[in-house]
Amino acid sequence: MIEEKRMVDTYEVIHAIHVGDREILFAVDGGKTDCPYLVCDCNWDNPLGINQYFNAVGSDDYLEMMTEFANRVQAQLEAVKAERDKITVPLSPFTPEHCTPNNYGESIENKVVVIRTERLRPEYRTADNQLMLAVGGFGTYANARGRAVYTVNLYSGKKSRWNREDILGILKTEYMPDWAKEQLKQILAGQQAKHKKQVQER
Repeated sequence: MIEEKRMVDTYEVIHAIHVGDREILFAVDGGKTDCPYLVCDCNWDNPLGINQYFNAVGSDDYLEMMTEFANRVQAQLEAVKAERDKITVPLSPFTPEHCTPNNYGESIENKVVVIRTERLRPEYRTADNQLMLAVGGFGTYANARGRAVYTVNLYSGKKSRWNREDILGILKTEYMPDWAKEQLKQILAGQQAKHKKQVQER
């Protein structure tokens, strides 16, 4: 089977490294003698999750563009390191022993679940990126046909979508860290306040 080439306009992507919140691309268009080499960034920060290309620069100098590519990758590595240095909780990831296995016959709605490390990019395989409160989606139901599980990250408060198979299991109570307990209280309090406001506005 012939693998489909990844293209950015008329440029074929030759190198791609995903670090942190974006992917750095090096692409080539051999037909353009004035500007055959392109470096750009890519992310998927939009409702449809489609590729967004930005910060594009081009040149006819291979070494210049390869240096630009390497510099951008290094900048992303440094940004992730700086982000990690700000984290104030233990980073050791949660493993199967910390969880009740993901039982598709049970609902996980409003439960603290653990994301599988292999579903996270290598630089984010840490505890602060694993603990989620499952707040909705067809995938939270028992014996559901749907897969989508909508979550709130207990550390950052960021909302995201996962598939049910991305979840390792429900975190056992005895392994719930103090920071997660406190964050969970705040998230639940916020949800209750929002629900109360919605009821009053009806």
